[in-house]
Amino acid sequence: MQVQLLKAAEEDKDDIWNLFVPAMKHHIEKIWGWELAWQINEFNNRYFELNTSFLVTDNRKVGYVRYSLNDHDTYLNMVILSPDVQSMGLGKRVLTLIQSLQPEKPLRLRCFHVNKRALSFYEASGFQTIESEEHSVLMERNT
Repeated sequence: MQVQLLKAAEEDKDDIWNLFVPAMKHHIEKIWGWELAWQINEFNNRYFELNTSFLVTDNRKVGYVRYSLNDHDTYLNMVILSPDVQSMGLGKRVLTLIQSLQPEKPLRLRCFHVNKRALSFYEASGFQTIESEEHSVLMERNT
């Protein structure tokens, strides 16, 4: 299953939001509580600040990513896959695709401590914890 990036546009905000909420709300509720107005404002403010792209496979949008290409790393701010394509190897392909955008630089991300499934996935994908924070860990994978 090949995965491609399709840059999200202004009119895609609702589709991206509808992927974000079911994937992240329960984690955010555990940590800080879910304040809808704050979440919407933060979502809108960051929508174009970072590269936001749909993940497409077989001409179907199956999730999205938000990332930034920096001088010292590629930072993966968010990766969300639809539940029906999880555990099919697509996540590893997404990580490889994002890292290939700047292959000479490490890929970094943060993952909530409470998201045990994601932490296990990232560790199995070659990421190492480089810093532990109050609610998350900063992880890195070199090429």
